[in-house]
Amino acid sequence: MEKVKNIISNSVNNKKLKSITLSSPRQKGEELKGVYINYKKDGSYKLELRLSKHNDIKDISSNKLLEIIENEFISNFKQILIKTQDSEHQVLINKKLKAKIITKTTSADSKTKHNRQKNYIIPDGVACDFLIEIGVMAKNGKVKSNYYKKFKQINRFLEMVDDLFKKGNMSKIHAVDFGSGKSYLTFAIYHYFRNVRNIETKITGIDLKQEVIDNCNTIAKKLNYSGLKFVHGFIHDFKTDQEIDFVVTLHACDTATDEAILFSLKNNANKMIFVPCCQHELNSQLKNQDNTILIEHGVYRDKMCAIITDNVRAKLLEASGYKVQIMEFIETEHTAKNIMLRCQKVSKTIDQKEKALKEYKEFAKKWSISPYLAKKLDLEKSSIKL
Repeated sequence: MEKVKNIISNSVNNKKLKSITLSSPRQKGEELKGVYINYKKDGSYKLELRLSKHNDIKDISSNKLLEIIENEFISNFKQILIKTQDSEHQVLINKKLKAKIITKTTSADSKTKHNRQKNYIIPDGVACDFLIEIGVMAKNGKVKSNYYKKFKQINRFLEMVDDLFKKGNMSKIHAVDFGSGKSYLTFAIYHYFRNVRNIETKITGIDLKQEVIDNCNTIAKKLNYSGLKFVHGFIHDFKTDQEIDFVVTLHACDTATDEAILFSLKNNANKMIFVPCCQHELNSQLKNQDNTILIEHGVYRDKMCAIITDNVRAKLLEASGYKVQIMEFIETEHTAKNIMLRCQKVSKTIDQKEKALKEYKEFAKKWSISPYLAKKLDLEKSSIKL
């Protein structure tokens, strides 16, 4: 820990410290969720305490900064990111308070590369109402440094949505986002269709956390996003009489992704995006005499379970008349849950559908599996035509 303190102390004393971010509180349930310190032009520092219900911001001197970090914060967090004018230090602190430090030099070339403006759908430097409201962007349009990964994730997602919809001439859209959570991407989808594409937009976000739903509805109302609403409930309980154009599910656990697929098929959704998570259903079923080595060890068995589950979903969707692309959503440095199924209804012959269904059956037999999605489709053949 002394080395960490020295890095901070030296960068402050040499007037090279740009920012410090302390994250991942050591104690679960703590009110203090994170600390962000940013250098000010007058030589002082802005200290932002991220609390569970609000943020506390105040200005402090360099001497006070060192005292507070050493005595109050440094041992209470698992991760610290220290940015100076010429380097970045990623600090990982274990239970015994021993620190692993990964240092990266910020060269002139890397700075130039970083400063090149990517042609984002939502650009950095241009004020965007929902990003400002959810705290990703400052009022002047500049993305906050500690939210830049989230900013990139939002734009990456919108690029994939844009690629899915850019060829269609649409005047309106109705979308559903299952498991919307804090709804960064739900707001982003609404902004894309309504403000970027100028399309009449209606989106419903569904989640199980009432507090999150209430907060998102408050933000939507404040932004005058009249076509965006959030409701509490399970995927299988959601009903609508209106035509569904687009279904989104990000990080829905285990068979919740299958429930979203079933909803999409029942409602004849034209396009869907799924980013699955926590795929445990088939883990205990997996058997393959020709490939026992692939599932001998638990860590590989888990990976194979996820791969097999997503391939099963893809084949059953192909058998239902969809083109399915399986791709990486975002770099693994941002999230390990980065596999996306992007689906679009296309014109398929009966022979093409039957071929996909046959491939699924042979695959399922090979791995001795009986997936939830396949069983539900068998039970509902009257409403879902494979």
